Amino acid sequence: MGLELSVLASFTILWVAVVPSPGPNVLMVTHVAVTRTPAHVGFAILGNVSGMALLASLALLGWAAVLKAFPWLRLGVSLFGGFYLIWLGCKLIHRASQNPEATATAAALPAATGLADYRKTALLGLVTALSNAQAILFITSIYAATGILNTNLATGLASIAIMVSCNATYLAALGWLFQRQQVRAGYARFRHWLEAAIGALFIFFGGRMLWRVW
Repeated sequence: MGLELSVLASFTILWVAVVPSPGPNVLMVTHVAVTRTPAHVGFAILGNVSGMALLASLALLGWAAVLKAFPWLRLGVSLFGGFYLIWLGCKLIHRASQNPEATATAAALPAATGLADYRKTALLGLVTALSNAQAILFITSIYAATGILNTNLATGLASIAIMVSCNATYLAALGWLFQRQQVRAGYARFRHWLEAAIGALFIFFGGRMLWRVW
């Protein structure tokens, strides 16, 4: 069966409105952009949208019903995601406390590293996306509201492609913006405070995820 274009159009409009919402994915890409190379940004985005594609696929397969039917599974997913984000935030705050004196030289791009480091950055992007595995419920609600759940497989797969494309484009734009030398110089000047603030935001998102469990 062919694509149901009217359904895809509705989904695209709604998803484009959702994409700019602030969250862990945005924080992760922003931090990678101001501290690492353009290649690292690319790998971080690749890992992140791969995680989003997996969550969207699970939503399409009806995993929202599974999470609702098995509260212990939903609890485990939420605990993993919440504690991961809190751990990431604490790590950034600890690093900020060890670097009280930021210098302008920190704005320079670090030297290129090996493939193992790029894989590590891609894994960071992947796990950051999967840390919010309850997003399956949110994506399912978007699918239901736009009629994706009632369409054929081709239309469902096309919706995942649209979702990944929108997220990748938005994150790439953020990465490009925060890779600008002026932005990096400003970040280097206030690195101590900004890393602490980013860490606090990760802790906030993680704590909010844990709070919603109860």
